[in-house]
Amino acid sequence: MALADDLLEQAHHLARREKSKPRQASLRRAISTAYYALFHLLISEAVLNWKRSEHRFDLARSFEHGQMRAASELQKKVLLRQQKMADPKLDGEDLSIDYHLLKVVSNFVELQQQRHLADYDNSRVWTRVEALNEVHSASEAFRSWQIIRNEPAAQDYLFSLMLKKR
Repeated sequence: MALADDLLEQAHHLARREKSKPRQASLRRAISTAYYALFHLLISEAVLNWKRSEHRFDLARSFEHGQMRAASELQKKVLLRQQKMADPKLDGEDLSIDYHLLKVVSNFVELQQQRHLADYDNSRVWTRVEALNEVHSASEAFRSWQIIRNEPAAQDYLFSLMLKKR
């Protein structure tokens, strides 16, 4: 997780780099780096499940942005459907695993969308507040992941990130 943590720290730094009149390059890189922090966190967590450490690097290289997005969107739909069917009287603790997993998958999808805009839409002008909001989304996903990382639902999600639809 060291790379993911370093990327998240770098995203915070970039979003706050210039005291006044932040450069678009800094704000765009902050958003992009926030996405990559979460991307690498999830990959790192997934490959740690692989018993043979000498294969982990090659396994990590097999992850694809599009597949991870598709798996995350599917997981989000499932979680939202479950949430609608859940008893609204249940307290937050009963729903905490689903809540935190939904936070991770939703923020992953949103950050990927924003990363595409930041990297490729040069007509878009970003504000520091917008960049900080995206970095905050990555930070929230990191916190939620730490809470649920060993839960079966979280591990199933990691597995789904590697599977291609057939």
